[in-house]
Amino acid sequence: MPAGSRFCPSCGHALLAPSDERRVVTVLFGDLVGFTALSESRDPEQVKNLVDACFERLIVDIASHGGRVDKIVGDAVVALFGAPVAHEDDAERAVRAGLAMQRTIADMTDDVGAPIRMRIGVNTGEVLVGALRAGGDYTAMGDVVNTASRLQTVAQPGNVIVGPETWAATRMVVRYESLGGVQARGREEPVQAWLAHEVVSMPGRRPRRSRGPLVGRGAEMAMLCNALGAAVAHRRPHLSLVSGEAGMGKTRLVEEVLDHAVSEHGALVLKGRSVPYGEANIWWPLAEAMAAACGVEFGGDVEEIRQRCLAAVADATGARVGAPETERTADALLYLMGFEGALSDVDAARARDEAARAVRTLVEGLAEDRPVVLSIADVHWADRVVLDLIDDLVDRFHRLPIVVLLTARPEVGERWQPRPGRHNLLVLTLDPLGASAAAEMLGSLLESAPSEDVRDLLIERSGGNPFFIEELVALLSEAGSVSGAPLALADLDGAATLPATLRGLVAARLDALPADERGLLEDAAVLGRRGPLLALEALAARRGASGIATALDGLVARDLLVVEGGSVGFGSDLVREVAYGILTKAERARRHANLSGWLAERTERDRGDELLEELARHTALAAELTAEIGQISGVPVDIKDRAVAALDQAATRADEREIHLVSVRLYDQQLRLLGDEAGPRRRHALVGRARAHTALRQQDLARADLEVAFAEARDADDELVVARALTVLGDVEQNE
Repeated sequence: MPAGSRFCPSCGHALLAPSDERRVVTVLFGDLVGFTALSESRDPEQVKNLVDACFERLIVDIASHGGRVDKIVGDAVVALFGAPVAHEDDAERAVRAGLAMQRTIADMTDDVGAPIRMRIGVNTGEVLVGALRAGGDYTAMGDVVNTASRLQTVAQPGNVIVGPETWAATRMVVRYESLGGVQARGREEPVQAWLAHEVVSMPGRRPRRSRGPLVGRGAEMAMLCNALGAAVAHRRPHLSLVSGEAGMGKTRLVEEVLDHAVSEHGALVLKGRSVPYGEANIWWPLAEAMAAACGVEFGGDVEEIRQRCLAAVADATGARVGAPETERTADALLYLMGFEGALSDVDAARARDEAARAVRTLVEGLAEDRPVVLSIADVHWADRVVLDLIDDLVDRFHRLPIVVLLTARPEVGERWQPRPGRHNLLVLTLDPLGASAAAEMLGSLLESAPSEDVRDLLIERSGGNPFFIEELVALLSEAGSVSGAPLALADLDGAATLPATLRGLVAARLDALPADERGLLEDAAVLGRRGPLLALEALAARRGASGIATALDGLVARDLLVVEGGSVGFGSDLVREVAYGILTKAERARRHANLSGWLAERTERDRGDELLEELARHTALAAELTAEIGQISGVPVDIKDRAVAALDQAATRADEREIHLVSVRLYDQQLRLLGDEAGPRRRHALVGRARAHTALRQQDLARADLEVAFAEARDADDELVVARALTVLGDVEQNE
């Protein structure tokens, strides 16, 4: 192969298969109905051409919504949303794609000359994705795929049926009809299913569960409101860009500023929003705002819309409705909104200039009467021509109270920065909420005050991200944990499974990382919530990464990792959970085994026992994962024996330091690894755990362990264990 080749130049086959990953994906399974009957009366070539024509158009629907065709088998198609690249709304994208596919099939019926229909099933959950070693293509495997197929079989032709996880992730944006439990072919238990009717919001819009008080953003609110006040007082145009990761509360903050603009300054607010997919009109963010200014509703009669534009321009500029300049501006606004008109066949550069002039004319005319705030959300999804137009507009506004207020994620900076000019400019980056603000937000969202431990754990898991906090609280509420009684750690543990929307939001951010940063973040996830920087360096080196400084700096700059002194940790536990969850169990086991090897060397070299507990934890995790899926390449064959020995050492040290809760946990792990088969190591662990239970005054648990240890020791004539067990039993009796 030529140096640096990624594909074979002869056949196009990929030379490097993508690594296996565990991912939460949404699977769309579609099956054409009607081609079997068609095949009976038509030539096979003609049928094949018809199927090809259908799938060519259906694949466009899938790709335009961010999906990937997994396979086409006969007259069925399987598509994945969330792999190999995740989006925050993959479930929603899949349902939108399914509904679009049904419209496509309906439109094709006349062209095909046959009554073809399609059944579609959609399901969300965790799968293993990767390429089969026998030479297969990238695909997904797991029960989620099977369930999507079964849901398709119970759907009526023309319907889109979704499973419970898909429904939970999309119920706020899709109108559904519950079908109850359906008996899918090949499954013993009924599957809860819903029939999707229509989508009720634009792509990229996340409906709010509630609008609670704005907390922790007082300084940012003051900066934006002061900038707004200065623009009004000095009649100097102003541009503000509010930047922050998804969920930081950009939209919520801007809503407050817009309310302030209306109440304090009587401003006219014009809103637009960029969308990530599904909108063919690249001017959509500005078009939406201009439509609001003209009182236009999309979907109406074009001539009526033109008349509204003419009236709005005339009212704003003071010109006659029929004046040539008024008609020129109205025609440009029509073009901007995506309607057929005088500029439809004009050169693109000239049409762009006309659109920019029309927006400027209308906004300047409106600003002569009162302050105007043009608010455009999510400009990281905007086309570059829209971003350039914003620059041009602001630069050409003169001595008028006009404010352009934008929100974006940090990635917008990779392709656009607001251009300075005669206007004022403010770029504001939102950081996570501090501990006190996050606690205040929790207090406003929860029906009951959480315990201090739960409050701290929720803040740690969320990393101060307001949306993460909202979703975690909603997760607790839906699990029935918010019921008026103080929340406990058990409530949080019971709701540990992250919803697909939240996991997708984090996974999408991780998928955008460069390969070196992604690999290092996964190493950190294996290391744990926090750990020594030296251990992270060692783990990276053992998988072949040379030097981590640049990648680590990148992750710190993105607020994904935090380095303090000689330790490294995650800004949010949710990020760690998702990064760790993407790794296959085999890869987790390899990295835990590599880390345990470094810890063992360090412990032996330093002749200390400070790292014994960490050594035991990572060795045990590698052993448990190996026990689940069988021997793993790169993991020592004696990993179970190493783990039992490490756990025993760590438990003994905890006993000596009288940290009995830790002792119990370590003996629990040891006994899980040893299983139910009697043996000296199992008897030793049982007596050790009984001793720890005794110290904790858990007499019943201690007696239960001793009873098993006595029985096994007597059967094996193990007098030493009998003697040790009798000693512990004496302590139990004395405690009572």
